[in-house]
Amino acid sequence: METELRVPDLARTLRELVGAIPAGKVTTYRALAETLGDPGAAPFVASWLASTEAEGLPGHRVVYASGAVGRAWGGTQAEAAARLAAEGVRVAGARVDPLARYFVWNFPTDRPLARLQEEQAEVARRVVLAPLPAVETIGALDVAYPDREAVAAFALADRDGEILDHLTVRAPVTFPYIRTYLAYRELPPYLAAIAEADARGWRPDVYLVDGNGILHPRRAGIASHLGVLLDRPTVGIAKGHLCGHANTAGMTIGEWRPVVLDDDTVGAALRTDRNRTLFVSPGHRADLESAVELVQALTEKTALPPPLQWAHELATEAAHAARGG
Repeated sequence: METELRVPDLARTLRELVGAIPAGKVTTYRALAETLGDPGAAPFVASWLASTEAEGLPGHRVVYASGAVGRAWGGTQAEAAARLAAEGVRVAGARVDPLARYFVWNFPTDRPLARLQEEQAEVARRVVLAPLPAVETIGALDVAYPDREAVAAFALADRDGEILDHLTVRAPVTFPYIRTYLAYRELPPYLAAIAEADARGWRPDVYLVDGNGILHPRRAGIASHLGVLLDRPTVGIAKGHLCGHANTAGMTIGEWRPVVLDDDTVGAALRTDRNRTLFVSPGHRADLESAVELVQALTEKTALPPPLQWAHELATEAAHAARGG
């Protein structure tokens, strides 16, 4: 697998697709998402079309699967309906009726999200699940977003979680947030931070990543993707539940329970505080038992592993400063 991440320009693809919808015709958010290669990306398409990214495009020609008129950037639903009617589309009760008469969907595209899914499948095949090596030093990564830029923070700690050093780097954001594709948004700044850490001679025994490892629909969360790209031990620690089933009712602090996806145990729900459950999963060159043991040891007195807390605060502070705060 290439160590350089190839990130598609989804905004350019969407501009081309929406711009190709002829007057008097409509398509749907889901159809555009399917054209990108993943129908699950429909919420992203809808939010993108309502943002300034879509300024100047005929976004009023994109409607919901029910035929309900959407809301293009810079206008209301009523204005979008009026524009459609002016183009000869029958709109009744803010709904295109009948949708089938006006619907177009066969757009030429290279289905960029489908390609990313294939790449994630290759990442999953390359993941090595094995006990972590002896851990003397820990690296932790988190990212924040001032405007259209990313700030990644790297915190270096000893095995007890005491911070030894830290750094931050800034990088452009080239990919939007789409559920299950987080790696393509956050890996570029993470890789830049690790490159700077390597240049300073900081090569920890394990990297803690704010995100998932194999606890992912395609077993290729950001921690796994990062670990495979660099062939280094990684552990994913997520604050939210992405997928799989976990019974967290009645858990006590320090207790963990398996997260099961398609009959496989892919992670652990770990209660670290009365109001905090972390979702831990091996990324690469780690297994579930050693990953959970490491995170349990680091959270004996805190709800979040101190290196990750440091990385989060560093990224947040740097992002605030970048905004002029």
